[in-house]
Amino acid sequence: MVRRFWFAALLTSALVVGCGDTRVTLLEPIRSRPDAGAAHDAAAGAPHDAAAGDGSATDGATAPPPPLYAAHLIHRYGFDGEGSRVVDSVGSADGSLMGGAVLDGAGHVTLDGVDDYINLPNGLVSGLTDVTLVAWLAWNGGPCWQRVFDFGSSDAGEDHVGNATSSLFATPKRCPGSGPATSFETSAGILGSIDSDVPFPILNRSLFAVVVDSEAKQLRLYAAGQRLGTARPEPLSVLSDDNDWLGRSQWVQDDYLRGTYDEFRIYDSALSDAELGALEAAGQDAQ
Repeated sequence: MVRRFWFAALLTSALVVGCGDTRVTLLEPIRSRPDAGAAHDAAAGAPHDAAAGDGSATDGATAPPPPLYAAHLIHRYGFDGEGSRVVDSVGSADGSLMGGAVLDGAGHVTLDGVDDYINLPNGLVSGLTDVTLVAWLAWNGGPCWQRVFDFGSSDAGEDHVGNATSSLFATPKRCPGSGPATSFETSAGILGSIDSDVPFPILNRSLFAVVVDSEAKQLRLYAAGQRLGTARPEPLSVLSDDNDWLGRSQWVQDDYLRGTYDEFRIYDSALSDAELGALEAAGQDAQ
């Protein structure tokens, strides 16, 4: 049991895993197909004239409109610039790098697994009805229960770890087990959780996403091209997210994350399988 615990709309299989959860394996990610480059350019709004061979825009071509879900992007952290300020390029919720971590000047931030993490402003999730949390992450492996994100609170108070009293978190590796997990819990207990034994890639940038869908009454976990499971969550309003962290757990015994973030996003809607597939195909720098 957990304590703390892609443009791919067609499905190749639906496999039932424990406790009624469903793991959905999507078609081959678009970026690995022969036309992947063209798909990425189109998503980025930069079509090219292949016949010209000089990268110039095709005559009469216009950038495609942004996808519908783009209107629901409320926070985007691209880790651009230098220093320790993490700019929210869509909203106004800038964060900070802690523990000595700094931006590398090329749109990435690497956390050392010792004391580095990203501190985002309080209350980013609890006031929403639906949410999709998306990270592009290259994980370095290591101990279980590292956090991709952990939005919640602990009994040690704001900015401190202790015993989690409220938490919506995701980890690239649970214990026991070999794959990712997500859990929604409060001091009353676990309100919804998903475990997977599909290993998250090591040293390979991959999309990691968690969706809370109030209409469907689903908590959904996605990693590296698959929907790994579903569970039934409670409303986000029961979450007390005084500590909104990337790479750090609310629990004092858990390790900090070792890896590199390319981007982290928050949507105020529950993105579908197809929308997450399109997002993965477009890549982390596309809107």
